Amino acid sequence: MKRYVWSLAFILLFVVANGVAQRNEIGATVGGQLVFGSYDMGYSGIFQLNPAHRILNAKLAEAYVEVPLAWSFNDANIDPVPGLRDQYSAFYVAPGVKLKVLPQFPVSPYGFVGVGLARFHDRNTGDASYASVIDYGAGLDWKLAPFLSVRTELRDYNSGAPDLAYPLPLGRQQNVMATIGVVARF
Repeated sequence: MKRYVWSLAFILLFVVANGVAQRNEIGATVGGQLVFGSYDMGYSGIFQLNPAHRILNAKLAEAYVEVPLAWSFNDANIDPVPGLRDQYSAFYVAPGVKLKVLPQFPVSPYGFVGVGLARFHDRNTGDASYASVIDYGAGLDWKLAPFLSVRTELRDYNSGAPDLAYPLPLGRQQNVMATIGVVARF
């Protein structure tokens, strides 16, 4: 009897949790980054956390406020001077909005845009540089369960070039990231 009561309580809790509108989601993705611009850094690995809160549910589309946090590692820049190589890491944060289309379907496409800040850190010298970021891109959520999805995403943190080396770089650069991971909704 006691086992029956606990089982029933667990099932009810699960049903109620799924019945309450799942307004929040958090995604964890990994992948690669390609950098193009005046400070060409080649490619690197990337890890991203993406908490989001739904602000509008129109059945065919949902709008979210999101705060993506991305860390790149093992970035390298080949300097114009032969033999010099800068090792650096980057952190990006760019709050913005996301529009997810057909959220009830097994595969839901979405697009997003945001603005924020990038921090570049030279691991050789310890120097840091900050730049503004415009974040945009698109992705797909592949539903595994009502509360769990696989996410594939292509994101660009378009940033100012880092001020880490001589000669000083000018202009903006594309920090394009392709990632895959999981999303939990609650």
